[in-house]
Amino acid sequence: MAATTAQIRYTEETKPPYDDSHGTPHAMVRRMLAFELPAGKATCEQTDYGHPGRFNPWEQRQIDAKLQAKTPQLLAAAEAISKLLD
Repeated sequence: MAATTAQIRYTEETKPPYDDSHGTPHAMVRRMLAFELPAGKATCEQTDYGHPGRFNPWEQRQIDAKLQAKTPQLLAAAEAISKLLD
């Protein structure tokens, strides 16, 4: 029997104030969602850069060519998943 699978990985990290990745005087939270779908892989990122505690919209980071046309759906899925985690 053949099976089709999809996986989603969530990672959240807090970078300290003045970290090389952002340089602001506040800690910065960075969220990543990695999708592994039958058509390929995609990664989306969200941070609270610029206003601690209030997250910016999700952004695409790496999306395989076969999934490019589904970028809006991937970003919407990331938004929906993050609401489950808050």
